Amino acid sequence: MLRPADWLVAATCSLLCVVTFCGVSAATPITLQEAIARALRIAPALQSAAAQEELNKGRVEEALAPLLPSISGNGEYYQPSGYDKTISNGGLTQAQLALTYTAFDGGRRLAQLRAARYSAQAAAFGLKAAQAQIIFDTSVAYFDLLRQTETERELSSSLIRLSKYVQIIETLQRNGRAIANDVLTLRVTRDATELSLANTRQAREQASLLLGSMIGDFGNPNLTVTESTILAPPQGDDISQNPAYQAAVRQLRAAQLGVQAARAERYPNLNLALTTGWQGVYPPKTFGHHFGASYDGLVSVPIFQGGLVRSHIDQALATEHAAAAQQRQVELQVRHDLAASRLRYQSALEELAILRRSQKRATDSFALFWTRFLGGGSATMLEVTNAYQQAENLRLMRFEQEFNARAAAAQVRLLLGLSQ
Repeated sequence: MLRPADWLVAATCSLLCVVTFCGVSAATPITLQEAIARALRIAPALQSAAAQEELNKGRVEEALAPLLPSISGNGEYYQPSGYDKTISNGGLTQAQLALTYTAFDGGRRLAQLRAARYSAQAAAFGLKAAQAQIIFDTSVAYFDLLRQTETERELSSSLIRLSKYVQIIETLQRNGRAIANDVLTLRVTRDATELSLANTRQAREQASLLLGSMIGDFGNPNLTVTESTILAPPQGDDISQNPAYQAAVRQLRAAQLGVQAARAERYPNLNLALTTGWQGVYPPKTFGHHFGASYDGLVSVPIFQGGLVRSHIDQALATEHAAAAQQRQVELQVRHDLAASRLRYQSALEELAILRRSQKRATDSFALFWTRFLGGGSATMLEVTNAYQQAENLRLMRFEQEFNARAAAAQVRLLLGLSQ
């Protein structure tokens, strides 16, 4: 017969577990796609990347402007009364509309425009990269909360089982079939499990807070998530769709066009100008009789600027070399991370397969030791608790490897530039 105190301990443990999981599962579980959608709506990184994209679009328009004619109006009344009229002509009055256009500059403006467009495309890929990173971070936080939830559930079940085993051993002790050391050993095991459960509960609450901060549900330690299958990562090693790599390629192309624009400074410039309006000496006569027009063509040839053009070319070449190195660095890093992620995924699957086989054997081993102990065999309580802990550790390791597999598969999709 169990003592009232034993029934109280068992009932308390069961009640704590029920309350814990009722609190955790009271809310509607969040799916992975829902979490990602909510994270994308509130992430400030997307707003920052979008602002950078808008800035680069403005720079494209700025680079396009010199390719088009410019029209300006000007009005002037100038009276140099203190000078000889032979020199000053008595003054100047004009109101004109002027059109100016650079007809030839060696391709400098066109190269600058194309470079600005490539920079804008790189910024657009920066927005895509920020979006992909948010998806990955949210997925990992989601998988971590799932891992901690499953671990907490398993430890809670383990605590209930151990509490029942303690009750059985205490009954055996009162009947003279177990000694105090057996009860103490099993109680220590149960206490260790209870401590692990408390630590896991805190870890699950921290994971909930982290995921909540990403999806806009701040300060909620009891978020729940749905079960998620382990999706195999896509095959292939084509990184051409990786946003960081695509951005680096376009930054390199922009730097190459910057070199062309710098070299074009050596070429002559041909500027055309056309004006129409009034120009004369005194205002009444000017506006009454001197309406006219003029045209002008100007060729300017750079001869010597003290090495200014050469310095611009050297700077552009240095920028190109840096962009080429950056592209290569991004490529090598992405390929390394891709290979490492695939290896982590494969290793996690192999360990999961081993855990499935080993867990059944460990469970059978514990059942054997427990049966031998209850039957008065040679098994000791220390052997029983060791067998139990081995079986329990294998169950917990399964959640860890499932998390590793999910996170590795998500990182492969991130590196390949694919959406979740």
